[in-house]
Parts: sequence; structure tokens; C-alpha cells
Amino acid sequence: MARTPVASQLPEAAANLRMTRKEKDRELRRNNPMAYTGIVLALVGFIFNPFAILSILGIVFSSIGLSKSFALVDLGPRAAGRRAAIVGMILGILGIVCFVWLLG
Repeated sequence: MARTPVASQLPEAAANLRMTRKEKDRELRRNNPMAYTGIVLALVGFIFNPFAILSILGIVFSSIGLSKSFALVDLGPRAAGRRAAIVGMILGILGIVCFVWLLG
């Protein structure tokens, strides 16, 4: 009877199929951290917006992440962080618009 190899003996590609959701999310954030930093800054800036600084930083980080996502195009749009970068830019712009609207 043949023995079944344990996960540590399987090739790396087969081991990636058994990654948990938390491990997959961590791997995605490792590919493009600028996009995820941008979305966090833009979201915090949208909720708590002193002088629109966080929204501006969210736009900057998201645009850097978006440009990096085009370099990671072979990983696919989700793994490259393109959606996160676009959402971060939209939230940053909305945060600035809300800040200007509340000022005026």
C-alpha cells in the first residue's frame, strides 16, 4: 500500500492549494502593499478627515499601488491589488470633496 505524503512533502504548488483564507490575504497584501496602505489611509481619511491630509496620502499611495499593479499584471488583477488601489483613489477623492464641501 502506498503512503500518502504529508503537506510538508508535497511540492510547493500543491501546498498553495491548501492555503487558508488568512494566508491567501496575507500573500496578496505582500504583493502590493502600497495599494492596501492607500485604501486604509483613504478610508480613515474619509471617516476622520483633519485638513484632508489622510485623503491626500491615500490618493498618493493608491496611485503608486496602481502603477505597481501594472508591473504585477502576470499575477492577475486581484493579486496585483488593482481593485484596492482604485477603491483607495475613489475614497481619497470623495474624502477631499467632502472636506471642501464642509469648508464651503
